[in-house]
Amino acid sequence: MSTTIIISLIGAGLLLMAVIAVGMQQIEKNRAQRAELIAALRMRARSFQQLLEGFPDGFLSRDLKLLVCQCWHEGVDQLSRLERNNPQIEPLRKQLVERMEQIKAQPADAPYQPLTNPAQMQEVQKLLNNLFNAVQKLGQAKRLDAMQTQTFSAQIRNLALRAGVDSHIIAAQDAINGGKARVAIHHYQLAIDKMNKNNPDGSYTTQIAAFAGRIAALEAAENKPTETKAAEPTDDAWKKFGEKDESWKKKSVYD
Repeated sequence: MSTTIIISLIGAGLLLMAVIAVGMQQIEKNRAQRAELIAALRMRARSFQQLLEGFPDGFLSRDLKLLVCQCWHEGVDQLSRLERNNPQIEPLRKQLVERMEQIKAQPADAPYQPLTNPAQMQEVQKLLNNLFNAVQKLGQAKRLDAMQTQTFSAQIRNLALRAGVDSHIIAAQDAINGGKARVAIHHYQLAIDKMNKNNPDGSYTTQIAAFAGRIAALEAAENKPTETKAAEPTDDAWKKFGEKDESWKKKSVYD
């Protein structure tokens, strides 16, 4: 075998090894990218699950719940194409379809359910912030049109305001129970300030008036003078009043 052939074979072998190495690197890169995508989709699905199940019953509107459920379902649907052998995905997809049908059957104008548990306040505000960010991202991705993005964003801001007002109501009632009228007035005033800043359509006017009435009642009770009734002398005290002290006479007799 000539030197030229040997060199050619060696060159071809090196080239083949280089091609295999590049191919292995690309396969590893694709595997890593796939793993990252799966992890991201799982995290996204968990986020929407938390948004749907983390709020108290009756807090989110039907449309917001339906939006969250649809996003959760889409994430699971994407996972199903990447994890075809995952036995948990198909049952979950069926559950989400049933869940969406149940949500659609709910009334669209269900009344707002105020928050009454102080421990829920911080978590609800965090979830609302996450939901607002999710709506903004859906709008940027053109999965929601401008009108939908604006409508859902306004609903979330309104819920955040109501949750903030609820927290002040609870704090005010706790202050009243503890005999701290000034603290209660402070919280009612903070609630009024929140509503005044977001009341262009007058939707909070009635509640603002109610809180103003509570403040007036608390101030009136606090400023009411307390009547002190002078202690009346007892009958014995009245009998002894004006009697002369003649004890000095007794003392002089003995002297």
